[in-house]
Amino acid sequence: MRYLNPIILATVLFAALPVSMAYANGFYLGGGVGEATIEDSTGNPGGVPFDESDVAWKGYLGYRFDVLPIVSLSAEVGYRDLGKPNTSVAEYQLKGLDYAALAGVGLGPVEVFARYGGMEYDLDKTVLGVNRSFDGTAPIYGAGVRFNLLGVGVRAEYEQIDVDELDNAEMISVSVFYQW
Repeated sequence: MRYLNPIILATVLFAALPVSMAYANGFYLGGGVGEATIEDSTGNPGGVPFDESDVAWKGYLGYRFDVLPIVSLSAEVGYRDLGKPNTSVAEYQLKGLDYAALAGVGLGPVEVFARYGGMEYDLDKTVLGVNRSFDGTAPIYGAGVRFNLLGVGVRAEYEQIDVDELDNAEMISVSVFYQW
């Protein structure tokens, strides 16, 4: 009986493979929540020693197509808000539009992917009541895993946003998406 469970699991995964592949190509729409961490220092414009986290969210629209049965590519646009992490001295807010290319490798409904793109960001640093605003373009890169079955999926990912006016900005999120 102990050996039967892995056989049943493998049978279910391979039976789901043709079903999940039939829904692999196409548009998808999703959104998620997670945690963002922003780090700053006095070496940056308007910066103070800062290392705080807050709730973050994002929404996205993309198109995915399979290159080979186990390799996929996607193009994605979205919006993200990294919350308002704060201390008694400072509050930071980072948000903006983003775009990325995703490349994935997987078998059946489970896939591991990498992301590379950019973000048109708005950054507000409020230190002791004085607000300084910055905007620009920052590269985004990251990695994640997604599960998709019959067009409905879940994905978890880690993303690094390389903003010039910060030491570090990163986001860990879980999202749900629908593909058609």
